[in-house]
Amino acid sequence: MNEPFREWKQTLAVYNSRSEVAFRRLQFGDNQAFEFFNQGDLRIETLGPITTTVNGQPALKFLGEPPKGPRIGHESLNDRDEGLTGHSASHTINGHSIVFRLIYGGFSFLFSGDLNDEASRFLAREHNRGNLNLRSEVFKVPHHGSADFSGAFIQAVSPILSVVSSGDESARKEYIHPRATLMGALGKWSRVPEPLIFVTELVAFFEEEGPSRLQDDKKAKKRGPFYGFSRTAYGLVKTRTDGKRLFVYTDSGNIQMKEAYAYDLDSSGVPQPADVTRA
Repeated sequence: MNEPFREWKQTLAVYNSRSEVAFRRLQFGDNQAFEFFNQGDLRIETLGPITTTVNGQPALKFLGEPPKGPRIGHESLNDRDEGLTGHSASHTINGHSIVFRLIYGGFSFLFSGDLNDEASRFLAREHNRGNLNLRSEVFKVPHHGSADFSGAFIQAVSPILSVVSSGDESARKEYIHPRATLMGALGKWSRVPEPLIFVTELVAFFEEEGPSRLQDDKKAKKRGPFYGFSRTAYGLVKTRTDGKRLFVYTDSGNIQMKEAYAYDLDSSGVPQPADVTRA
């Protein structure tokens, strides 16, 4: 095990010595897991994974391999499983991510983990049958904006604000996240003419520091002097709501600037763009 993993293992051991960690499996409909939270205008709905029954017991379906490469057709809008072959352990793990919907007053947030096309189509079918509700104002986009997405799922969510968590790739491990097809689908299937789509690609600002050394003498001796730069990184997308108003913003390298937007609920409970009050 590498050093961070050993530290994590030791942390768990210390935590378990104080109070044993209880684990439970969640599936669609397990809302009682959040009884401690669901009060008044606040509630959490567990939407996935959706299980099947094998020998009388709940089970998770083994998912298949999607077609290779990005798609430029319209097959993702079909909620039926087509073009999937074989079995894939990685796609099965990702596809059975925990999916939950957080509702506060008139606004809802959908968290979709690393869902892929096949699992998303499954959820879209259940939505279209009226067995669950995916429609949400704020959408945490699945799997960093992968090409393995379902257009039918995005149609069901019909978001106003989408957040793609990406920016941790390198030349050694590149997946092209987020994909152009996914970004286009988010704009196309939003419920408003001018949707907000945030991508957390870390914006980094470098400042030249000159000749430097590590503060730890032992490490400094091993590494030696070097030419240093300091870096400040931005990319977090922050949302706030009181159930009646939604506010979203990101920071910037310029302390005087933030990209900020707001929505208010109209008399019918429909979110409408609103002015941002600046201090």
